[in-house]
Amino acid sequence: MSVYKKTKSWKTFRQNCIAVCIIILLLAILIFINHYQSDTSFENVKEPSITIIITQDFGKSIFLSKEVTIEGGESAMDVLNEVADITCIYGGGFVESINGVKSQYAGGEGERKDWFYYINGMLASVGATQYKLHSGDIEHWDFHDWRLDRMVTAIIGDYPEPFLHGYNGRVAETSIVYADEFYEAATGLQQSLEKQGVSISMKRFEELSEYEKRSHNLILIDTYENELIAELNANADQLGWFIEFDGKYIITLDETGEKDTSFDHGGVILATQNPWNPKGNWHCENVVWVVTGVTHEDVVTASEILITSNEEIKNCTSIILAKRTIYKVP
Repeated sequence: MSVYKKTKSWKTFRQNCIAVCIIILLLAILIFINHYQSDTSFENVKEPSITIIITQDFGKSIFLSKEVTIEGGESAMDVLNEVADITCIYGGGFVESINGVKSQYAGGEGERKDWFYYINGMLASVGATQYKLHSGDIEHWDFHDWRLDRMVTAIIGDYPEPFLHGYNGRVAETSIVYADEFYEAATGLQQSLEKQGVSISMKRFEELSEYEKRSHNLILIDTYENELIAELNANADQLGWFIEFDGKYIITLDETGEKDTSFDHGGVILATQNPWNPKGNWHCENVVWVVTGVTHEDVVTASEILITSNEEIKNCTSIILAKRTIYKVP
């Protein structure tokens, strides 16, 4: 009887020890998994940040390009003041100088130069103290002549913006609109933008609805004779373009409005805030980009710049690609 009791006690003790060991082991595994997940989550969390760029003469000269961490709630003016020495006028809402480069006015039809700022490639519709930055924004300041009164409302040099982050945290739907002969170019551009995180659709010109025309970001791909592209070209001065199609020639203007260069062929990439938006051409809701040219080959070549070599258009207002050379305009 005594042997039985001892044996039973020993078995119970051993079972309890095993149970405790299993519990300890499970707890250790849970602690390890939780610690690993916490470390991984910490590593994957990126602090909110924006990129600030400062250029001159429509992006030709670059003074600064820097990523800045933000906490939330900062204005475009706050970040500019953080990275540069600035002076302001009109109660602090208008930037007069950045790092010593100061607004200029010669009077009459003479030189007029000021600082303009773009958010994700769109000329901002509010003062820099009023625009609250969102993570991922590109804040781009450019000092240029505006005597021609061609207000550049959108630039191509912050690509893939504004298709990725839009304006004020809102991103319009984006559509590539193409002529049948440029299906491959449109497909390549769609795939390239999707790899960069852009949600984008494709449609033929015949499929574009009036609603989409007014409300979407549009990338138009066709030769300059296309009806919609021809309509934009006819209003080039109002859209702030320094590139125009005149017959079979591409004409460029310098910043004073004087004819600069003409090309008998070439690929062209232009941008404007969407003029078909009922709110007008300075609403910061959506844009129209035009990928065009004189010949089929010109259009394909311009498309390929966006697909494979878009670093070459960085900070540009618009470009012409002719004889394998990129001309920044203006």
